[in-house]
Amino acid sequence: MNFEDLLGNEAVLSLLRRGRLPQASVFAGPEGIGKKTSALLLAAWANCKAPCGNDLCGRCPSCFKAQGGNHPDIRLYQPEGASDSIKIEAMREMSREAQYRPFEGKLRFFIIDEAEKMNEAAANSILKTLEEPPETSRLILVCSAPQRLLATIRSRCQTFRFRPLTHNQIIDALNRQGYEEEAERRASFAEGSLGKALSLDLDQAVADRDRVFGLLADWRKHSSFLKLYQACEIEPMRSDLKKRARVRLLLKQLQVLAQDLYFLQVGTDGRVANQDRLADLQELAQEVELDWLSRFLYHVAEAQKDVDRYVSPLMCFETLWLQCRPGSEMGLHAADRYSQV
Repeated sequence: MNFEDLLGNEAVLSLLRRGRLPQASVFAGPEGIGKKTSALLLAAWANCKAPCGNDLCGRCPSCFKAQGGNHPDIRLYQPEGASDSIKIEAMREMSREAQYRPFEGKLRFFIIDEAEKMNEAAANSILKTLEEPPETSRLILVCSAPQRLLATIRSRCQTFRFRPLTHNQIIDALNRQGYEEEAERRASFAEGSLGKALSLDLDQAVADRDRVFGLLADWRKHSSFLKLYQACEIEPMRSDLKKRARVRLLLKQLQVLAQDLYFLQVGTDGRVANQDRLADLQELAQEVELDWLSRFLYHVAEAQKDVDRYVSPLMCFETLWLQCRPGSEMGLHAADRYSQV
């Protein structure tokens, strides 16, 4: 892979190649948009023996080793499993390795993927290395939630923000990879992430969206917590609401649906993500007020934060609705901060 194969974020990549890459960096942005790939390409490019302008030659021994994942001066650290943290032993090894000069290249690169998963001991163990890295070492922390990094980590790194891909960029990429029939629908659930568009279970995503849309439409019509409770007691919703990861996904679906209603309210129909439910969304949009949508979006965002704070996922989901009864003024002033979607 070369830089020309990457989608989006041309400005930040151009900046990183033109300037001198800081010794300690954070690559921040949503999952699945190419942050880790960009870090690996920058490491390969810095050590390429015969770079072609602003890209790798792809032919020298250094490029072959980098593309094969066995370049001695490019080290990648990441959690072993999806639910694992990055342990202190791995970070102590990285700090030791960072003190050595390059084996065969110009610079040594140490890339920590999903850096927000470092436990506190692991994060503290690399503070000195981040503050005083050797001249020939570069440390790149790749993360989708930079706010979860210790403040002492963030203060020692220069942050580069990677943006989500556009809807059309994702559709074009999916078409090139043989997803022509599903490209539009996959892109609508991707949230700017090609990785998510490729990996998602489309049938499950559609089923989740339709379930939470039903809850939203029914809540606006009846505002009955009893009906909501009864709907939440039906499987598979009952089991899903006990699982933190599933509640995160359902809350995200609610957020996107509410944003779609906002776009319809202000006349920007082209920005609606769920185009396959456009008619239903247009009908519901006639029944909601911008004021209520603002409060609803605010409380969805607060519920997402509470789920990450390890509050009961079921309580987060159910409390959200009580805070957003149609016509209620509860939380209005706090919600003003979410008035710009």
